[in-house]
Amino acid sequence: GSRSTQRGGERPPGRSDRGERSERGGREGRGGFGGGGFNREEMIKRFDKDGDGELNQAERDALRDEFRRQFSRDRGGEGSRRGGRSGRSRGGFGGSRKPTEEFQFVLISYDRNSGKEKWRSVATTAVPHEGHHRDHGYASASPVTDGENIIVSFGSRGLYCYDMKGKVQWKKDFGDMRTRNSFGEGSSPALHGDTIVLLWDQEDDSHIYALDKKTGKVKWKRERKEATGWCTPLVITHDGVTQVLVNGATAVRSYQLSDGKLLWECGGQTVSAIPSIVADKNTAYAMSGFRGAYVAAIKLGGSGDLTGSKSVLWSADRGTPYVPSPLLSNGRIWYLAGNNGILSVRETKTGKSLVEGERLKGISGVYASPVSAAGKVYIAGRNGGVSVLKDSAKLEVLATNELDEKFDCSPAIAGKQLFLRGKEYLYCIAEK
Repeated sequence: GSRSTQRGGERPPGRSDRGERSERGGREGRGGFGGGGFNREEMIKRFDKDGDGELNQAERDALRDEFRRQFSRDRGGEGSRRGGRSGRSRGGFGGSRKPTEEFQFVLISYDRNSGKEKWRSVATTAVPHEGHHRDHGYASASPVTDGENIIVSFGSRGLYCYDMKGKVQWKKDFGDMRTRNSFGEGSSPALHGDTIVLLWDQEDDSHIYALDKKTGKVKWKRERKEATGWCTPLVITHDGVTQVLVNGATAVRSYQLSDGKLLWECGGQTVSAIPSIVADKNTAYAMSGFRGAYVAAIKLGGSGDLTGSKSVLWSADRGTPYVPSPLLSNGRIWYLAGNNGILSVRETKTGKSLVEGERLKGISGVYASPVSAAGKVYIAGRNGGVSVLKDSAKLEVLATNELDEKFDCSPAIAGKQLFLRGKEYLYCIAEK
């Protein structure tokens, strides 16, 4: 795994929520909203989009943003703004202050069976140009490999290609990314054949890149009309056309892998469309869950603007995730509401609801995406709980395990081993 370590201080948490705002305060407060008091019941009624009687993380974020706008207006203006298409203030609600210490950006290899460290390679040592969200650090993207090369993105600190022994083959610098509210960076690279795909969504001048795996040379670069984003691209092949699917607040987009040509786009997602797209043979599934909820099944093979067209096979507007990506398995799509352990499952073909907003006991807060193997679905919570569910059309909880740990990283499965990266430790779960 990759990580950043602070020289002369404590290592920050290692896994990104890819954009979750920091929480300040909670259900009570003073002032704002025209200078009056804070009516909790009224606020729940107004911002409780999923109707569960409480405000989840995304709903609290929306409430807090409204409070901030009203407070700023009462003070005589919106305050200073610093660029970006979104027009949001890039201030103190979210990211940490600009650091002054040096950090090491490191790739580490562990033996799968023993957990023994095999090697570590320091990519660079630098003072980051901006802060990060409190729930993650400066090494949030996951490495990808084809078994011969390891591709690691440290975002503003560079893209690196390693061999399997930890030797740097090449590196590429894209400059400093400017993220909303200094939340930090979290999009992982995608690797397909000899091509690396890197998303560079920031407050202005957003792009998507394709690079040659062997040399790091840029094959193509395309502008994106998006502000800061944290989704990871998905590469698929449909009807002989290999394409890159990318989520976005203004639109889901498909780019031809060979030359970056925009094949199609489809609007409808909410602000901060973070979950990555999943796809089966004929359909792509895109969703988002900040300041609203939306999931759409988009038929592959279309062209141009597909918004509101017959290419949108079905859609729904309830219980979608803010940070975790969905899981596609056995003709069903699994996803969580906001950043909470509230599960929904739908048929992929029709959109029919099979499980609707069921709260998973023992799971509190979810940044990790669900994964599946051997007829089971695994969901890891930020509280250290891991639910094991039967991969079926109804909710069947097989077990709920608890560890004294905090999981923000999605579980990884290799053979009969399941790996969990916690805030403090790396775990391997396997049959003896």
